Amino acid sequence: MSGLFRAVTPRSFPVKLGDLTFHATGWKLSCVRQYAQQNGVQGSCYVTNSGARTKQLVLDGSFFCLERLYEVILPLDAALREKTRFSFTLRDMRFSMAEIVGYSIAEKAMDGVLPCQMTLIVPSVLTYVPPETGEVTEST
Repeated sequence: MSGLFRAVTPRSFPVKLGDLTFHATGWKLSCVRQYAQQNGVQGSCYVTNSGARTKQLVLDGSFFCLERLYEVILPLDAALREKTRFSFTLRDMRFSMAEIVGYSIAEKAMDGVLPCQMTLIVPSVLTYVPPETGEVTEST
């Protein structure tokens, strides 16, 4: 019966944020189109304007570090405070001009691992990066 089950090994997706490497074990991307509406004279509703809003990317994962937690926390804090923009590739998609809008770090008793959840906004168009060439092409 042991041949029927395969061990599941967690994997991570490295995300370069300046000098830091975040190892995402999960992520969620949210995108919406906002509609402005106005009521007509006879009670009908009309769409008067619409536009895509900034994408929100939530990354779950961790930073790998030793005892110097400040080497991770201080650069994250500075990036949030100074509105630093990052460009990185995640799962063959290029995220450009991403800005950290929030993070949550909780130290646990695991050597060298600092769990973190991070929220970024991505105002730019996502692009596809073919893994074999590394060239960036715009998505449609």
